[in-house]
Amino acid sequence: MKQTRYKQIWYLIIKLSIVIGAGYFVYQHTTINGRFQKEELILLLKNKLLKEWWILAVLVGMTLINWLLEIAKWQVLASVVQKISYIQAIKESLSSHTISLVTPFKTGEYVGKAFYYPKGLRKKIVLLNFVGNTTQLFFTLLFGMIGLLFFVKSFNITIHSHRIRSIGYVIAFLIISLFAGNKVLSYRKGGYYQKAIIFFKKLSKSLKYKVALFSFLRYTIFSHQFYLLLLIFGIELPYETAILLIFTMYFLATLIPIFSLFDFVVKGSVAIYLFSFLGANEMIIMLVSTLMWFLNFVLPAIFGSYFVLSYKPNIKTKFA
Repeated sequence: MKQTRYKQIWYLIIKLSIVIGAGYFVYQHTTINGRFQKEELILLLKNKLLKEWWILAVLVGMTLINWLLEIAKWQVLASVVQKISYIQAIKESLSSHTISLVTPFKTGEYVGKAFYYPKGLRKKIVLLNFVGNTTQLFFTLLFGMIGLLFFVKSFNITIHSHRIRSIGYVIAFLIISLFAGNKVLSYRKGGYYQKAIIFFKKLSKSLKYKVALFSFLRYTIFSHQFYLLLLIFGIELPYETAILLIFTMYFLATLIPIFSLFDFVVKGSVAIYLFSFLGANEMIIMLVSTLMWFLNFVLPAIFGSYFVLSYKPNIKTKFA
């Protein structure tokens, strides 16, 4: 009984640490890095964002749809190993999102979801989560490369040949390392790598199509949410130009691995650089990036905190 109580106390400490840590960092970084004075910020939000009730309703609605799609995607993926309800998918998605805020490379998301399942299923859950994230990344890279080509061509960005060669060497090294690593891993007796490949191949085409559709719709929604915020705060650009720069921003920001809590700083800095070519106000761009971060990261994390605190691990009680 004492051992069980110790475990329960330990889990409670971990849960509280995650929630308090996430809350502290969110509080520290919602000042928009000192770029706005508090009075100026309040006036700007009041005149632009809160001027009409429908503006905020549309923005929050887009966030809601974005996360409903993410939750539906996870429900589809998790069904490969265990059928779960949509409510359960909400718990797993939001709680793991909260944990991911205080971990680099979103590792907390993998751990958070895995702990909802028996030990025998956790490796598969991690793989399925990887499938979901990789599919989302695919669209970020695909549209991002299109946007980057547009950016380089439209603004006559000079890329020196030695830099191209350096990038080529790095890519070649990574490809060679990947293939070499694949060979080594494939010869490991009963290797996890082989099992993972077999697992991926067994996933049905219909499941892959659903995951791809959900990922594409999510990308479409949050990129247009950014565009809508630009319009709300008075940055009026041709649709094609603005959306392609947004694609480029997400592409470049994705290449920089960082804690999710500092995601808005990276995206904001990249966005300021890109939109500076069009003479956009850098404070407004930073504000838009911060609002995107707040809507799509902070708000879900607040709800996820409840599920983190209410999480109950399966502890086998031993009676004397």
